[in-house]
Amino acid sequence: MLNALTVDLEDWYHVCGTTDNAEHDKWPEYESRVTRNTERVLALLRRYNSRATFFVLGYIAEKEPALIRAIRAEGHEIAIHGYYHQRLFELTRAAFEDDIKRSIEVVSAITNEPVLGYRAPEWSIRTDTLWALDVLRKHGIMYDSSMVPLTRMGERSFKRFPHEIKTPYGDIWEFPLTTLRVFQENLPFTGGLPLRIAPYWYIVSKIKRINATMNQPGLVYVHPWEFDAEQPRIELTLSRRFMHYFNVRSTEPKFEGLLRQLKFAPVKEILGLGA
Repeated sequence: MLNALTVDLEDWYHVCGTTDNAEHDKWPEYESRVTRNTERVLALLRRYNSRATFFVLGYIAEKEPALIRAIRAEGHEIAIHGYYHQRLFELTRAAFEDDIKRSIEVVSAITNEPVLGYRAPEWSIRTDTLWALDVLRKHGIMYDSSMVPLTRMGERSFKRFPHEIKTPYGDIWEFPLTTLRVFQENLPFTGGLPLRIAPYWYIVSKIKRINATMNQPGLVYVHPWEFDAEQPRIELTLSRRFMHYFNVRSTEPKFEGLLRQLKFAPVKEILGLGA
């Protein structure tokens, strides 16, 4: 079975809930490492003939259009991740709509293609931000990948596998974060810190189990900065420092192993929204 492979295209300083992230006018002063780190990801994808969905920050697309064109030229899907990497619950509906329109305009001008997919920074579609789905569908987005069926981060009652949701502008697909049901709770393991913590054999075996016993695709996600153990450090709280930097050296070998043992495709293809 094909599983969804996704990359959140961010640079090392795009961390939610920090002063560095909030002061966008200071971002041009920071060293850009996104192109070199993304090339490491692309090289592995080429080696294993795999294609992915890249959820691109509008800010990066505007600063690095050649990078976006290079990603698209290799057959990967270009979707959006917002413009400034702001969590939805920090935005008004009007501000979110402006953010989405700006991101779509920047990305589609580079690719000359419609943008079909979106992922909210930090998976921040919650019960109090479900209005975002209406805004997305209004502007032509066909699928979202921002929900997590978790108690503290999203909402445990969210569905665990791809499904359609009705909006006033038509149905929109939701492809949530892949989780395992353990003692009445859902546990993530396929990206970010959970992927860096979980043993490799566990990740592979559980994705294969979801494919075989539930006939459902899994979703793997990584960030280019997770391939960069030498990245500059941001002043963070202890919990956020652990979440952002712990065991980053494990990302690349685990990612390569997943490419070797599983089959992947962009999200839009798995949902039947076009090759």
